[in-house]
Amino acid sequence: MNQNARTSVARPASLADVAAMAGVSTGTVSRTLSRPEMISEETRQRVMLAVQKLGYVVNGAARALAMRRSHTIGAVILKFGSSNFAQVVEGLESEVAKKGYTLLLSAPVPDGKTEFAALAAMLARGVDAIALLGFEGLEQASDILSRYPGIPHAHLWGNPLGGGHCIGLDEAHNGHIALNHVADLGHREIGLVWGHVQGPLRYRSRHRMLGVKAAAKKRGVRIVDAACVHTEHGFEQGRIAAEQVLAARTGVTALLCASDYLAVGTIRGLQQNGVRVPEDISVVSFNDNDFSAYMNPPLTTVHLPIREVGMKAAHYLLSGLDEDVGEDTYVLEASLKVRDSCAAVETEKPVVRGRKKRV
Repeated sequence: MNQNARTSVARPASLADVAAMAGVSTGTVSRTLSRPEMISEETRQRVMLAVQKLGYVVNGAARALAMRRSHTIGAVILKFGSSNFAQVVEGLESEVAKKGYTLLLSAPVPDGKTEFAALAAMLARGVDAIALLGFEGLEQASDILSRYPGIPHAHLWGNPLGGGHCIGLDEAHNGHIALNHVADLGHREIGLVWGHVQGPLRYRSRHRMLGVKAAAKKRGVRIVDAACVHTEHGFEQGRIAAEQVLAARTGVTALLCASDYLAVGTIRGLQQNGVRVPEDISVVSFNDNDFSAYMNPPLTTVHLPIREVGMKAAHYLLSGLDEDVGEDTYVLEASLKVRDSCAAVETEKPVVRGRKKRV
């Protein structure tokens, strides 16, 4: 083949090429790309202009070898699919990305084996830090993490009072918030539409319910067993639960629902049976999802800063990697959003036992 006919292949631009064009050292180029807050604005603009003109792309593998870091953070999230967990992941990823880290996500179905294999595989990939949801208190997870003592880890939505790298909310206190609200409005006999509470993945639901029961005992509120339904979280499950509560004919004046999804279904089930909310039965729930304020009636709910759980966890992990994230605290506070689904008990209120079903 004629020499002139050969296709020339230009070599990729190097760090040294960028440094020469910008008139700075290679160290300054490296810091501009990895820690821009350390570089003056004028220098940063010169470097970035050279990067753009040369089409320079960071060699991730070489950078990882030089820094002994992969600039990746792992996350193993059990029970993925709920919008709540998606918000946690969004918060986590948004903050690690600001420091140039990539989030690697695994969402295994927990069966006693798959989740631990996913955790071990993620750590074996060489992630710099790892966030976990659903592993808090599991001995097998602790054993796996102990093999990587230099890798920061955080339990998302864990009980911060228990320590141990837990970033989250005091769910028992959140239960107190909801119960105290209905007690302040004069409700003395209530029911629960709740998720299941047994097993390691149910500790949030379990602690929240324990908080409700402790506050009820303190405030003289009776939780009527026949008006308590445990089910999966969903609109239809809430509607069916409302039917079951009404069929029990207990005369409760308020229902606490473990999530907004259950509350929406519960309100629909009550209204289909001619029960007015809140005039006949009040409803209070947890989470404060986007749709909660637009219900009919708008839903009184305990606002949980779900996205902030992920953001705080990111700060915790980044701090463990010596990244500058400023001062932070890792205990989050819930707050009550008072809307129209819960009202004071009328002094001569008739007992509601269900009415003719209305479709």
